[in-house]
Amino acid sequence: MVLLASEREVAHSMDDRLMISVAVPTLNSAKTLEWTLLSLRQQVDCEVRIVVADSGSTDGTLDICHRLGIKTMYVEPGNMYRAINVAMSQFNTEWCTYLNSDDWVYTNSYARLIRQAKESHADIVYGACDYTDVHGRFLHSSTAPRPEQLPSLFKVGLFGFAQQATIFRRQVYTELSGFNEQYRFSADYDYFFRAILNDYSFVRLAGPSVSCFRLHETQLTNTMSEDMTQEIKQIRGEFAQATSPKDLGLIAKWRVRALPHQLVRHVRNSLLRS
Repeated sequence: MVLLASEREVAHSMDDRLMISVAVPTLNSAKTLEWTLLSLRQQVDCEVRIVVADSGSTDGTLDICHRLGIKTMYVEPGNMYRAINVAMSQFNTEWCTYLNSDDWVYTNSYARLIRQAKESHADIVYGACDYTDVHGRFLHSSTAPRPEQLPSLFKVGLFGFAQQATIFRRQVYTELSGFNEQYRFSADYDYFFRAILNDYSFVRLAGPSVSCFRLHETQLTNTMSEDMTQEIKQIRGEFAQATSPKDLGLIAKWRVRALPHQLVRHVRNSLLRS
C-alpha cells in the first residue's frame, strides 16, 4: 500500500504519540485525590489514560472522579495491590504505572520518562522524587541510584528509587504476573526485585524530579512499618540473594552520593521545627 505524503505524516505522528495508562487505587481519598488526578490530566506531550480502582469510598472520592470524567471501577477492600492489578487488567498501552491517591507527577514527567525509555530501549525507567508534608509544602528530594546499584540495594531490603517516579512496559507487568497480592505493603518491592532478577533493563532519568510523595502520619509506611519490614524480610528470604563485598561497595557509593540530599533533608526539617 502506498500512502500519500499527508497520510504518511499522520501515520508517523500516530507512531510517535506518547501514551501511558495509570492506575490510581483509592479508599476515602477525597482530601488529596483531585490534586493527583489533575496532575495526570495536565501532562504535556503525552496522553494519559486513567483508571481509578476504588474500594468502597464514602467521602466524595467517586464524586471527584465523575466530575472530572475519570473511569472508575470497584475492587473489594483489603489489598491495594489487588486494586492496582484489577485496574491494570484494563490497560492496552505500551507503558503503564500506578500512582497513589495522595501523590502527584509534574506536568512533563511522563513525556520525559517515555522518551528516555524509547532512546535507551529500557523496560523500566525511573527518576528522582520530591517529598512534601501533608499540605504539599516541599521538604526534600531523593537521589535515585544508578541502575547497576539496584541489585545490591534490593538485596539488603532498600528500594532505592520511588515507585511514584517509575514507569514500566505492560509486557513486563504481564510476564511478571503483576503485583503479588500475597503482600499488602511491599508488593512493589517484590515486583521490581523480580524484574531485576529476570534481567529486565532499568534506566535512570537524569535531571529534575518527576514526582512528588506526600508524607503524612496516616500513610501505610508509617502506620504499618513493622508489617512492611516483615514482608520485605520474607521477600528477601524467598529470593535468597547473598550480599557480596562488591554489593557493599556499591551501596556505600550510593549513600555517599545521596549524602547532600540527606543533609538538605536534615537542615530543612530542623528549620521547620524551629
